[in-house]
Order: sequence, then C-alpha cells, then structure tokens
Amino acid sequence: MLNMERAELVCDVIGTLSESPVWDERRQTLFWCDIMEKKLHSIVPSSGKHWTRALPDTVSCLGLCESGKLIVACGMQILLVDPENDTIETLATIPAPDDLPCRLNDGRVGPDGAFWLGTMDAGAFNDIRPMGQLWRATATDIRCTETGLTCPNGLAFSADGTVMWHSDSVQRWIRRRHFDRRTGLFDEGRIIARPTKEDGRPDGGCVDGDGRYWSAGVSAGVLNIHGDDGTLLEKIPMPVPHPTMSCFGGPDFRTLFVTSHRNNMDEETRTRFPRSGGVWAIPANVEGFPAFRFADGA
Repeated sequence: MLNMERAELVCDVIGTLSESPVWDERRQTLFWCDIMEKKLHSIVPSSGKHWTRALPDTVSCLGLCESGKLIVACGMQILLVDPENDTIETLATIPAPDDLPCRLNDGRVGPDGAFWLGTMDAGAFNDIRPMGQLWRATATDIRCTETGLTCPNGLAFSADGTVMWHSDSVQRWIRRRHFDRRTGLFDEGRIIARPTKEDGRPDGGCVDGDGRYWSAGVSAGVLNIHGDDGTLLEKIPMPVPHPTMSCFGGPDFRTLFVTSHRNNMDEETRTRFPRSGGVWAIPANVEGFPAFRFADGA
C-alpha cells in the first residue's frame, strides 16, 4: 500500500513529540504540532515554505476550520489560531476531573463539524490513571461524552461520516463505533483489536477513502492497517521506531504523511535513528479524502 523506497522527510524539522498531521487542501499545506515543544508547524511541500508558532502550553492536536483558522488543543484550552494574521483566541477551557492535573491529548474534527478530543492524566506515562475523558466541542458548547479512559487516542472518522474509530494507548484497545453525523452521537461499538507492545501500542490513526483504519503502532515502529470490519490487513514497518500518527494529503490525497517522536529515547537509539521526531511523506497506492472542518460560523 505504501512505496517505502520513496519515503522521505518533508522538511528538516526534527521535533520531540510530533503529532496530529492534518492536510489542508485549500492551502496545499501540511500542519502538525509538537506536544513537548509547545509548537505548531506547517510546510508547503511544493515550495518548502515552513511556518511555526509557539504556544503557552502543550500542543497536542489540531484541526481545520471552515473559516481557514486552526482549532488547537493547548494544555486544557481549545484555541482558534489564525496562521495568516497570527492571532489567537480562546474558544473554551475544559475542566479537569476533581481539579487533578490533566492535559488534552489526541483529537480530530468530526463530520458533525465538532472538535472531538480526549483528556488524560498529565503525570508520568507509566503512572497514568484512568481519569481520561472524551469531549465534543462546538462553536457554542462543550460536553463530556465518555469517561474512564486512560490515554484516549486514535480518533478518526470514515469519509461518509458513519464510523468513528477510537483507541486507548494504555488500555491497548482499538474500538469501531457507529456514528451519527447529524447529532454527534455514537454507540458503544466493539473492540476490534487489543495490540500488545510488540504488535504496536495504538497511537494516532486515520482512515483512507475505502474505510481502512491506519493505526500508528508507536511501540513497534509500524503502521497497523485494519479493514472496515476490523481485520488486520497489513503491518508496515516505518523508517523510525516511534510513528505517532498519519494522514493522507498531497494534490491527489495519495501521499501518507507520518509524524514520529524521539521523546525519552536513549542516546544509542537516537544515534541509530537520528531522524526520529521528523515528519515523513510516503507515496501511497490508496487514496485519502479531505479533512472535516470545524463549523466556526464562517
């Protein structure tokens, strides 16, 4: 499904914990963030033009808005960032359960025009408690839709808006759910995989145009591709040991962009894989589709 012989970095930016790649077909630009460096990035592949913006807290995920702005998870706040005018406004602040230290994690704009995002314990990864939640944010309202999560991740939606994929990186499951794009409601669904560390602990995910789910196996250096019914179809080794998330983009949506991390890697591994933390572009023989956009009233 991927031409790994032609895999290459999209630019020379090497991050610490790069995440949440999103292709903007209007600008023909790739956006992504670096959680630990507290930065937004973008690159125009055709010209190599790079943009970056520092923010005041961890930057865990982002999405596109109908207006052309970006919707961004920063700490426990949801921000609207205008990359053209370099302006920032706060849309909402998500409350932490029992006022415990938390941060936002993975998120994605859904087919209902809302920003879906998870919260997690902000402590050390090995000590994370199951206090994570899943939230739905619109331009006028936010609400908690699920509790009992540990490290919510892997949010992705099918092109027709009827399927929601979701994972938990600590509880190690991937769930497929039926989704109602009119109401933003989803069912319990079913767990289609329980990946081990060796299989590839599930991190970020995306869906291609045929409904396959691409899960970043962050602990095993692979992408795990599941069919619409959940069947594991293929396991593709990546050029770095810790891929974090992927998205389809490029002029024909036949390039897979893959972010990665180097966070907490030992010096020997960093020396072996010096491009860990970079963002990769890999030609694909399958096609993606445009990202859904946040309904910000534009």
